[in-house]
Amino acid sequence: MSFRSCRLLSHVTLLVFVIGVFTVSAQNNAHSLELNLQRSIDNFSANKNFLQGSAYGGELIYHYNVNRKPQKWSSDLGIKSIDVIFNYKRMGNVTRTANPQKGEFGDTYGLLGGLTFPLLQVSKAELAFTPGFGILYAGQSWFSNQNPIVGSRLNFGLKAGLKASVPIGEKTAVSANLDVLHYSNGGSRVPNNGLNTVSIGLSVTRALNNNVEAEAPSFAGEDYKKHTFDLGINVGRRGVFQSRDGLYRTGIYGGYNYRLTSYLGLGAGVDAVYYHTIYDPQRNLETYQSKASSFDRWRVGAAIGPDLWMGRLAFMAKYGYYIHYNSLLPVKTYWTAGAKYKLNSWLGLQSKIYIHQTEADYVGFGLMFTK
Repeated sequence: MSFRSCRLLSHVTLLVFVIGVFTVSAQNNAHSLELNLQRSIDNFSANKNFLQGSAYGGELIYHYNVNRKPQKWSSDLGIKSIDVIFNYKRMGNVTRTANPQKGEFGDTYGLLGGLTFPLLQVSKAELAFTPGFGILYAGQSWFSNQNPIVGSRLNFGLKAGLKASVPIGEKTAVSANLDVLHYSNGGSRVPNNGLNTVSIGLSVTRALNNNVEAEAPSFAGEDYKKHTFDLGINVGRRGVFQSRDGLYRTGIYGGYNYRLTSYLGLGAGVDAVYYHTIYDPQRNLETYQSKASSFDRWRVGAAIGPDLWMGRLAFMAKYGYYIHYNSLLPVKTYWTAGAKYKLNSWLGLQSKIYIHQTEADYVGFGLMFTK
């Protein structure tokens, strides 16, 4: 086991010990506000960019308790709250080990939406999974100080965490937290290696309106179709290396969806991506797109994966294999992930990212038609 792994294990052990010393009564169905103070225990990036130093900061989280007004998807899924998260990280001590520069990352400010999934309850202690997704502003980027890890100031933020909580009164609980925060720009500016921060934290949660009674469940009008067909179209742009320019793509998706439960579906279909500018060896710097470089106008793949439904909103992820891709590099498979929001029974908004291995291609925004 490496020194880094031993250090992470020791911190987790300390958190478990801290949780074990609390034993008091539980909260009810209140909305709540949480303050989480954090310190990073590891920072890392892709492409062998090794980092040193610790980040400090925290989160201010508003928890909307779905049990106060339950819906079928939230009841079946078993989530506790929908969360609005403001995340701040002071990054002044974090530098690359090679050619370090003080302040090369700049502080970060994130606004994310999240969920709290209870996983385990022992006596009055609760362990929960806390994913989140949103936008993040970075204080520095390649274009301000030539840091190859952060390609732009505006980024997508993605986090996953574990939180162990115990109440210390009717309206108050304390928690020990462990989470990973990733941010990158989805390929809109390159280089774009992205930054990952592993943090531990201690938090206090306070109920805001503890005396409000929960409503009885009512699932009227929440029916859904078992079988649907989607036709989606999106437009996006991938950055040109070390440039503010970009090359546009248009993505088209057609597929079949089978709804397994109120919150879970399975989809399979075909992705076709049209290149407005293809790769030209005579214009390498202008047209090179790394693993997304194509000699042809179209690439086509077939993909399958799940949809997680939360009312009108769904998060989707699929893994695919290329049927046709005349690529510069030997790429046979791809990932897609994104979200769609139903405006009515047949029309929705969508955002979608295409990924080759761990490298983002582009993020597209557009419409989804459902039959």
